[in-house]
This record gives sequence, C-alpha cells and structure tokens, in this order.
Amino acid sequence: MKNSVRLCVITGLALLFSCGTALADNQKLNKRKKQTFFESLFGSPSKSRAERKKRRNGYASNRNWWEDEDDEGVRIINGQNGKRARKNRNVVVADDDDPERGIPGLGMGNLPYVAAKLVPLAGLKFSESRPADTASGHVYDALTAPGPALRVMPEVRDALSDQYRQQNFRPLWLDQSGKLSPRATAVIKLLAAADEEGLESVSYLPPSLTGFDSIPPAYDATAMAKLDVELTALALKYARDASGGQFDPRRLSLYHDVTPAWVAASKAVKVIAWSPYPVEYLKGLHPDLPAYAAMKTELARLRKDEAIVTPDPIADGPIVRKDKSDERIPAIRQRLADLGYPEALVSAADPLVLDADLSVQLRLFQKASAIKVTGLVGPQTVSALNTNTADRDIARLLNNMERTRWLPKNLGARHVFVNQAAFEARVMDKGTEVWKTRVIVGKAHTQTNVFHDEMETVVFNPSWGVPPSIIANEYLPKLRRDPGYLDRIGYKVVNEKGKVVPSRSIAWNKYGSKVPFGIQQPPGAKNALGDIKFLFPNSHNIYMHDTPSRELFDNDVRAFSHGCVRVQDPRQFASVILGWDREKVDGSIATPKSETVKLPAKIPVHLTYFTAWPDAAGKIQYFNDIYGRDTAMENARSAIIVAQR
Repeated sequence: MKNSVRLCVITGLALLFSCGTALADNQKLNKRKKQTFFESLFGSPSKSRAERKKRRNGYASNRNWWEDEDDEGVRIINGQNGKRARKNRNVVVADDDDPERGIPGLGMGNLPYVAAKLVPLAGLKFSESRPADTASGHVYDALTAPGPALRVMPEVRDALSDQYRQQNFRPLWLDQSGKLSPRATAVIKLLAAADEEGLESVSYLPPSLTGFDSIPPAYDATAMAKLDVELTALALKYARDASGGQFDPRRLSLYHDVTPAWVAASKAVKVIAWSPYPVEYLKGLHPDLPAYAAMKTELARLRKDEAIVTPDPIADGPIVRKDKSDERIPAIRQRLADLGYPEALVSAADPLVLDADLSVQLRLFQKASAIKVTGLVGPQTVSALNTNTADRDIARLLNNMERTRWLPKNLGARHVFVNQAAFEARVMDKGTEVWKTRVIVGKAHTQTNVFHDEMETVVFNPSWGVPPSIIANEYLPKLRRDPGYLDRIGYKVVNEKGKVVPSRSIAWNKYGSKVPFGIQQPPGAKNALGDIKFLFPNSHNIYMHDTPSRELFDNDVRAFSHGCVRVQDPRQFASVILGWDREKVDGSIATPKSETVKLPAKIPVHLTYFTAWPDAAGKIQYFNDIYGRDTAMENARSAIIVAQR
C-alpha cells in the first residue's frame, strides 16, 4: 500500500505549485460580507463570469467520478421529474426544481496539496553565550550548528528554541548520566506506535537514529544532545498531528471550510518539558470520539488480515449484463463466496450465466465496496474483486481517521451530523442516535461545503428568493416576451425599496445581466423549498430544506443539489429539532402563511464528508468517494512524504 502511495509522488510534485493562489481564493470565498437588501432577501449574487471561467479551467480539469467507465454508465433525463428514476436507481435526473440551479460552483474543487513550508532546526542565533555546563553546551551546539538538520514548521522551531533558552539549554530528555530518561523512552515508544493511530511512525523517527531502538551510547554527548532536540521537535509534530491532523483541509479542497484545532506548539512544549507524564498528554490529543475508537479498532483488525493473498486475478473483459453468459462467471461466483457472499454459489441452470440470484450478490458486494451498485459485471466490479480488501479498507480508514481530527473537539451534546458521502443526516443526543434520514447533497461541480455552524430557526411554508443568476439567465428572456408572466404564475416582484410591484408594469427589455428587482416564489405545494427549511446562517448560503422532488430520495447516489441539503422527512426532522409533536408541525404547515420559529437553544450542525463511519451498532460502513476527496488526500500524503525528506 505504501509503495502505491509513493507512485503518486511524481505526479503530485508536478502539480504542487500549479494552484498557489487556490487556498487564498478559498479563504476569500469564505469571508462574510455585508449583504445588500436583495442579498439578505434572496441570497448572495452569483460570481462574475470571469471568476466562473477561472474556476472551471483551474479546478475541473481532472477526470471525474461520473466520467469513469462504470458497469452501466449514467444517463441524464431532463424534464421528467424523476419518474424513470423510481425504476432505475442508477439514473441521474436533471432536477428542474433545484432552487439553486444556475448558481456557479467551484468545479470538483480538489487541490494538488502544497505542504506547509518547513525550516531547518539548525543555525539558530542566540544572544546568550554557550553555557559552561557540558550537557547544556552540547544542546546549545546542536541548535546553533549549521548544516543538514531536521526540518520543522516555523512555530515549532520558535517554541522549541524559546523553551531551551528559558531553561538555559538544559536537556529535556536526558538524565544526569547523559542517558535517556524513562520519560524519553516512553515518548519514543509512543512515536514508534504512531501507525496504530492512523499516522506514519516513520514521520516521527529522529533523523539521527536508524530505528526507534538504535539509541546512541551515553558517552557520545554530542549525539545525545542532538537526539534530545530532535525528540522535542518530533514530539511537538506528533502533538500537532494528533490534535488537528497532518493535513490542512483547506489545502485539499475548495469546499473545505474548516480550521482544525491544532494544539499550539508553545503550549505543547511546556507540557512535555515539565510534565512527568508526557505520553498521557500526547495520547489525550487524539480525537475522543466513539467513531475514532471504532476506526482504530478496525484498523488493527484489518492489518492482521493484510497478509491475505488475493487469488489469481479475474480477467478483464466486456460488461456482463443480467441473463448474459461469460466464461468468467464461475470464477466470479467463487471469489464472491470467498469474500463472504456464499449465496453466490447457489446452483444455477447455467453456471456461465449472470442470473438474478448472482446479480443480488453482486449488488451487495458493490455496495460494501463503495462502488456503483448495478448488479452487473464491469471494470469497476472486476477491479474491486481483484483488490485486496484489507488494503483498500485500510487506506479508507487512514483518510477518515484524519478527517475525525478536523472535527470540533466538542460536537455538542445534541447536534445534527450530516455525512455527505453517506447521503444521510443524524440527530445525536449525548452520543446516541435519536433520528436518521436520507438527504440529497451537492452535485460534483456544486458540492456541499464541509463546515460547522449552529441551527437557529425553522421556517414553515418558506418562500423562495430566486437567485439573480436565474433571474437574468432564465426568467428575463421569458419576461421580455411576456412581461406579465410572473404575475400569472403567482410570483412576487420586489423593487429596490422592498415594495411589491406588478411584473407587467416593468419594462424588462431595458435590463441585461443586472436586474434591479428581486423575485420571490410564495409558499405553496410547488415551492422549490417545499414545506420547511432549517437555517444556520453561514457564508456559503447553505441550509437544509424540503423539496417537491421527493422521488429523488429513491436513488442510491443522491448528489443533485447546488449545495444545500434536502431532507427526506422534513416534518419529522422539525418535530425532533423543535421538540414538537407531529400534529403541531403539521398544523404549522397547514396554515397558508410563512412562519419562522426560533429554536429554544441553537443546535450545532456539522456538514461533513466521511467515506468510512460506524453505524449505530459501531460497525464500520464504507461509502462512495463521490467527490474524489480520498484520492486528493492520498496524493497529499505522497507530497508530505517528499517534503519531509
């Protein structure tokens, strides 16, 4: 698995500096701006045409998940409201009821990872003279000597040098005889076991050692002083990685709007310098989440199975559809049985035919493998059957253990947890799942952002403020031909003063891309937001809401929106969130007027992306990497390996 990661290094390096401004662009996008009257009423305007073109050219050039060869292909159906989708869950429906359609996205958004700049831990200049004490003098020399040295983040270098200066350059990890103290050996043992936490132990090996057990002899004071400094630096690196992750998520995707809670190096160095229990402190920086513990346990189990040898590979060949024959079918049946699907060996009238029973087992395998579920045999399925499942799942666990480090330290006793990759939302209360529902999330080029906020209000019978881009691109051509069109379909037109004016009274031919009017769709059965919306104000204008296109929830892959999260059962969601009985919720919807209800207490909302996550019973479930973010992280891991060399 490590070799396969390193194969990505050359490609990763070629792209490392191709988007140096991408992170800055993302940070600009996430800044809150003062809204105009129309923005507060109808949402933020679309980005400029030049910016949209830049993003399309810069971030959408990679081959995307829906462009890959799959078992059956994807068909786009326009204007049929998903009627055929109920019969075929693999059909993607072009959703004409999307309230955000026409709003530009950020493309696939995945970025070639640019690792943080590192500086050498050598050649430092101090105002203090070299201490007379022998051990302290050697530490002073280790910090001031020029030449090759361990490279660290600037804040680590500064915190480390400040700490040594404050203690007059006395060693942190050596005893009076110049040997490693018990504190030091315990920390080295912890660093050597970093793989158990989903980290790379080699990243924490002091450069002066050939292995974690190859400690220099105590009489080599120069080498021991150098090891003392390196061990401090690598303990600080471990503290940072354990507390907030190895990667800055904002450097991985334009859709990541999260800043991990990395422990400050200046704080960590004081603890490890003076605490008699530095190992306990460092262990405590890992996520304190049941999901993380479940992933760690599963990682250990899989690594025991990693040595399992996959049998001879199943040959590539044409797509095999239901009721069609292929000479590879017997081997496929046996492979499925070996992987835990014994019913694949149920006797068939013709052992070479992909019959209905085998198709069911294929669907189960495909779902568990997080690939397109078709019940057919195609390139993806053959590849998955030939993959060492332990290796594949280990890679996914490493990615998702990293993502848990990006989560807030306190999710909230009661919170809403949306996992985009699983297309589901959960309401959690004191660690217990109290309710779960299917959701629809953003399309590949208009993804739902990853961020954390607080739900404040629930709106019954909401009106829909038509985004300016849709007004200019879709409604304006109709209004030029028929000025009274909006009046007839019951939409409201609002001028810059907030006054409702008749659509037919406006000379629409006077306006181009900038229309000085807002348009609202009033509450009702056809409203694009459905009966309810759930608001947690944020810079992305993302919220959760109902939808009249309920048939879309029948699809296995539910990436249809322009970023907002649609809820399958919004009435029950409102009941759970507000603590109301269902009758009261239904009564609020039955009234013809819009009603905004403020929550008694704000509820944290976490919009996340996990391709592996435990179910309510604690068993790890795997999901499709619909946005290609696992691949982006694996490439980032390659970039970090290079940067550390």
